[in-house]
Amino acid sequence: MLKSYPMHTGEIITYAITFFALYVQLFFLVTFFERRKELKVLAIEEPVNTVYPSVAVIVPCWNEDKTVHGTVESLLALDWPKDKLQLVLVDDGSTDNTWQEILKYKDHPQIHIFQKENGGKHTAVNYGIEHTQSDFVSCLDADSFVAPDALKRIMYTFEKHPDVMAVAPSIIIDKPKNIMQSIQRVEYNMSLYNKRMLAFLNAIHVTPGPFSVFKREVFEKIGGFRKAHNTEDAEIAFRMQVNHMKIEHCHTAQVYTVAPDTALKLYKQRLRWTYGFLQNVIDYRKYIFKKKYGNFALFTVPAGVISIGTAMYIFGLL
Repeated sequence: MLKSYPMHTGEIITYAITFFALYVQLFFLVTFFERRKELKVLAIEEPVNTVYPSVAVIVPCWNEDKTVHGTVESLLALDWPKDKLQLVLVDDGSTDNTWQEILKYKDHPQIHIFQKENGGKHTAVNYGIEHTQSDFVSCLDADSFVAPDALKRIMYTFEKHPDVMAVAPSIIIDKPKNIMQSIQRVEYNMSLYNKRMLAFLNAIHVTPGPFSVFKREVFEKIGGFRKAHNTEDAEIAFRMQVNHMKIEHCHTAQVYTVAPDTALKLYKQRLRWTYGFLQNVIDYRKYIFKKKYGNFALFTVPAGVISIGTAMYIFGLL
């Protein structure tokens, strides 16, 4: 006769983690097979824009004198009518030579430059939005670079889906120079699959700083960016979701960003992301598990919390 033994707490947690991980992956896999034909079409479809609304790109800068030039030049190379594209460079109280780099563009017809006291990224972006009147507004971190067709592809997504209020691009690590950055590049590439599946579920929880594009009415209806525990790009996505504003992901629009090149820098970045996500969850806790807020409240946020808890548990064991 076989004897039964009570399971230890650690075993129960391990089984629960395994079940959750399998559930999420199977959930995404089912979503993938249901929508795979759309993915195939998106992968080969060439954008044919019939309208060209005005777009303003805000570039908040704080101590980015080494990268801001490349960022601006990539924006100027965008395949979009020059009279419909405005760049707004906002120096947020930099202490290096960022303002001197920005001044090089003071006479450019497409570019407006501003300098303000340091107040954080969200204040720089809001300052830029206040000085534009465009139909669409985007933000690009001053350490990121856009592919020439990125804006065309994003705007084509808006054209195909009139109910969409914001579109996020695919973010790729730019030219990894060491093993730390190469690992992150693989991680970013793998995460694109998850983001595409979340878009199908209308459950995106972050509009990344590198080149997410918004309809202006988003800010007119729910206000501008907030500090939000230094994760303003996540908070505004939370706010849009609870206000039933649809966020889409354009996986063919590519944006390249510079990754942390040391373990310490990576740790600080991920700590900020994790802390910010959890704080935003706390701020929006009354919406979680409410059916009226869709898969964002029923799946994405709970899955994020469980994932962080799992990582902390495994780290504790190690």
